[in-house]
Amino acid sequence: MKKIVRNVFALLLALTFILSLAACGCNGASSGAAPAASGSEETPTVATTPETKDPVTLTVYTWWDITKFEHLQKMKSDFEAENPDIKLEFVTIPSKYADTMITKLAAGEIPDVMMLAMDQVPRYALNGMLMPLDDLASQEYKDSLYPVVTEALTVNGTMYAAARDITPKVMYINTKMFKDAGVEIPSEDWTMDDFVEVAKQLTKGSGADAQWGYYWKNYTDQTFAMIAAFGGKLYSEDGKASVLSTDPKTKEAVQFMYDLCNTYKVCPTATQAAQFGDNEFAPFMANKVAMQIGALSTASNMDANGTEYTVLPMPSIDGVSKTSSFVNTWVIPKTAKNPDLSWRVVEFLSGKEGQQIALDMNFGLPASKLVDTTAFEAKAPYNKYFVEALETAVPYPTNLNGSAFQTMFQKECESLWAGAITPEEFETRVDEQAAEILNK
Repeated sequence: MKKIVRNVFALLLALTFILSLAACGCNGASSGAAPAASGSEETPTVATTPETKDPVTLTVYTWWDITKFEHLQKMKSDFEAENPDIKLEFVTIPSKYADTMITKLAAGEIPDVMMLAMDQVPRYALNGMLMPLDDLASQEYKDSLYPVVTEALTVNGTMYAAARDITPKVMYINTKMFKDAGVEIPSEDWTMDDFVEVAKQLTKGSGADAQWGYYWKNYTDQTFAMIAAFGGKLYSEDGKASVLSTDPKTKEAVQFMYDLCNTYKVCPTATQAAQFGDNEFAPFMANKVAMQIGALSTASNMDANGTEYTVLPMPSIDGVSKTSSFVNTWVIPKTAKNPDLSWRVVEFLSGKEGQQIALDMNFGLPASKLVDTTAFEAKAPYNKYFVEALETAVPYPTNLNGSAFQTMFQKECESLWAGAITPEEFETRVDEQAAEILNK
């Protein structure tokens, strides 16, 4: 009997031990603590969060304040949305931009991207301040440019800049002044003689009641627009001399502008124009000037001011309407720290997307034929004149020593428009001084 009890007791102990082992095995499997016996199962890995890098900040130097120009704001936001690894910081140099930037570059203050006017590109490029872009820009981009633009971006056959936009000049018409005076707005095929007659009709009054038919501020690009209309030029082919006293068409243009101011007296003096503000279109927007040469960006000033206007092509001479164009550019300093990243910015700003923004917001015509102008032309009947001018405009003349020439030229123009010197005296004085300036 005792033997039977001992056997039963032993059997119960064995069963209890087996059950406890089973329980331990289940607990081990559920916790993942027991290693795999065969090695056929992979050891579980712990998930990690990828390290997030802060975007690189690139500086873009301009003469425009981004807080005041919506097209720059949109360019910035659209670029950053497409390039989350880059943030753009716009820095404004509000006055004496070209000279100030040379000083900053020489002192080691190097932006990643900067704006530069076409007349300054040779000066910067030939002094070794700009990065060549031939190996960065695609052939498609180069082939898409209007011929007048290609010339503005290259120096001695090398591409140093990408186009921000192109600004062919047209004639703005103050429709309120025409309507108030009972003068009919000319047709698109108007002549320079028509222009003079209309300017005379719209010039009247004195003192606070004075108004004028035409005005242009004493900037070389505005003066050259009229020289271009006559088929004239500023420099000789080799760029070593000015041709004010030798080129017949240039002489004709200079005499014409002198007559507008001093013979026909259809233009306000600099003092008279200044009373309406510093903006070059202030007299026009004050309904005191009936006609003035401008570009597409001029429309934004007019619209913001509520000015009533339309646009016409430049008046024709001998059946041909001619005008000039100015190209503003994006460039990369030669010593920029991240040239590949800088090019990504320039490629966007100067490409189809960036130029479409500028066009849609009336801040410049596209330099590239890849940009669709259909919607732009449909906005207003006169917008076609801007687009047509892209094919026919001549480029604003550039020169290595153009900055010094312009300073001298504008100073001499002040005396000419004021009637203090004759056109012949003006032409001689400019050409004599240019001989020294342009041969440095």
